[in-house]
Amino acid sequence: MKKRIETVAELGRIPDDIRKQHKGFLEWDTVLSRRDHQTILQIVIDGRDPMAVDSEEQPLPTLVYLAREKRPQYNHHFKAGAMNALIRVSSRISNAPIILNVDCDMYSNNMDSVRDVLCFFMDEENGDEIGFVQFPQNFDNLTTNDLYGSSFDVINKVELHGMDNNGGPLYIGTGCFHRRETL
Repeated sequence: MKKRIETVAELGRIPDDIRKQHKGFLEWDTVLSRRDHQTILQIVIDGRDPMAVDSEEQPLPTLVYLAREKRPQYNHHFKAGAMNALIRVSSRISNAPIILNVDCDMYSNNMDSVRDVLCFFMDEENGDEIGFVQFPQNFDNLTTNDLYGSSFDVINKVELHGMDNNGGPLYIGTGCFHRRETL
């Protein structure tokens, strides 16, 4: 995966062989832009497929790529609009009780994150009181003195520790598992 991302970054475009593998990429062309395009929906991994397993032969969850429709003449409501689209689309595909939202430029660097999250949601004493579990948003390749404030130290170390007036964390918009019924 890392090599494919580096190749795309070097070329400045998605190579044709990769475009052909993924329906979502095929729909992007020179006419479309990130601010003006139709809905693009692709089931990347179908969790119902018995062949969808990891390297240890464990079944993989359903993974969906969604680029919701955007037109310059209409307000798309940014993160709230993305969450609404995620709820609608996921209800048709799996209707799973847990929804993960991750921005397209984010990834998890902890392979146990899903298991850890499920431990919170399935806790026998307090699990039903938890609406979402999120991970800090961290960045690679920061400058020595973090000139641009990309490390989010204040958010990660201060604000996320219960600043919503109810003893819960702020929602930072990515890297978050939500309980569907709370949305």
